[in-house]
Amino acid sequence: MRIMTRLLILSLVVAAMPMFAQTHDWTSVGNSGRVTQPSAFKVAWVGPTLRFSSISTGDIVARYPVTNTYGSGTSKTPPWTTLWSTFKDNSASGSVTTRLYEVDKCSAAETLICTITSSDSASNQCSSCTFGSSTFDFANNTYWVEVTLSRTATSAAEEIHSLAIN
Repeated sequence: MRIMTRLLILSLVVAAMPMFAQTHDWTSVGNSGRVTQPSAFKVAWVGPTLRFSSISTGDIVARYPVTNTYGSGTSKTPPWTTLWSTFKDNSASGSVTTRLYEVDKCSAAETLICTITSSDSASNQCSSCTFGSSTFDFANNTYWVEVTLSRTATSAAEEIHSLAIN
């Protein structure tokens, strides 16, 4: 009987382990966005990074759908409060802008939740913006992140490496 009890307890602990491992984060690498503007000749994908091809200037707009990963996707209201963006902006001749949007499922009305705007730096940057813990409601809305890479000179190295929400 003791062995059966111990085995039962052990099996319950093992079954609950995935629940304890849940980080409640949504993440995406830069190269997985859907490029909506412009032609494929303007963009380059290197590892997880989306960036300009060596001879291109202008804007690149990429969109990333946000999926519900909180509580194995069963909770419709994750308590997320922060959007993170990892990028490179090494020049005043360019910028990286990251925006988080909410879309009402019925009316399709879009609401901007928060924005991250880059600043010039020789190294990669990790910046964030915050919002209320009751912002997300997957029962009534969908969400997406839009990243705009802009540059006016080919010497500017504007890149998006990764995105996260937690």
